[in-house]
Amino acid sequence: MQIDVKLSPGGDFFEAEVDGKQAGRLDLIRRGAVIVYPHTEVNPEFEGNGVGAELVRTALDAARAEGAKVVPSCWFVKGWIDRHPDYADLVEGH
Repeated sequence: MQIDVKLSPGGDFFEAEVDGKQAGRLDLIRRGAVIVYPHTEVNPEFEGNGVGAELVRTALDAARAEGAKVVPSCWFVKGWIDRHPDYADLVEGH
């Protein structure tokens, strides 16, 4: 299964597609040099296939590339960072 993740044209969410179908999204809010991730959603037919993880990894890699800090207010994003401590340095206040 190929998961393609891209930033929306407006820059306010990342969207995941699998075989051309919308599979999930991760919303974001920019506050200067800080990015808040308030919500992640995976369509039920794609749950358990790594879509959420790929959304989070892509969003955090993009934040790192631009030098931003993040606030993982979404429980899924926070849990993912907790399981991948190499991303903990991105969390604001860390």
